[in-house]
Amino acid sequence: MKTVLFITTAVLGLGFTALAQVQAATPAQQAQRLPAFTHINEVESDLARISTKLNSTASFSGRFAQYASDGSFSQGNIYLKRPGKIRFEYDAPAPMLMVSDGVTLTQVDRQLGTKDRIPLKATPLEFFLAENVDLANDVEVIALQKTPNSISVTAKDGSGEVDGAITMIFDPQTLNLSEWIVHDGFGQQTKIILSELKYNQRLNPRLFILRDDTRRDRRR
Repeated sequence: MKTVLFITTAVLGLGFTALAQVQAATPAQQAQRLPAFTHINEVESDLARISTKLNSTASFSGRFAQYASDGSFSQGNIYLKRPGKIRFEYDAPAPMLMVSDGVTLTQVDRQLGTKDRIPLKATPLEFFLAENVDLANDVEVIALQKTPNSISVTAKDGSGEVDGAITMIFDPQTLNLSEWIVHDGFGQQTKIILSELKYNQRLNPRLFILRDDTRRDRRR
């Protein structure tokens, strides 16, 4: 699993440990102080509601902010189209681009001229990019925490074939996804905050075809 962990952390950053030093506790950090299941009798219905909401989201586009364990900050545009497709376009000066075509997750470093690839199914990102999300049956939910400000669901691969876990944080009123945290097998965490999202609009299929980016780079 070393390759999986390397690419997951290299693509999405190395965590948000330093973030806690510069801002107040986030909903995810607050949730860590709560019991794993704050409303045990409502878990089944909550998972059903969240799964339905995720399945109603065919696509979205907007902005993302990413925090790394060294205290650095990066941001950019995000495009998501279910099933399986996602694109992170990092703002300059970051040279990174990440694209999933539905099968393979590829990290591009334009400065180094490198591409690292990994099967999407080998990463926790596959959980909420699936065509049909069923949190109650398709993954192992290890926490579901509700506060007045957020609903937080942490899940991992129940088969044990994929390292790590993912925490998805939702608005308690709309159930819109607001952020996620990827936890790897070494205890490192990657925090992505979403904003300015536009839902279920048509996205250009070329956004998720990496060879088009290569052609644009050559024309430059």
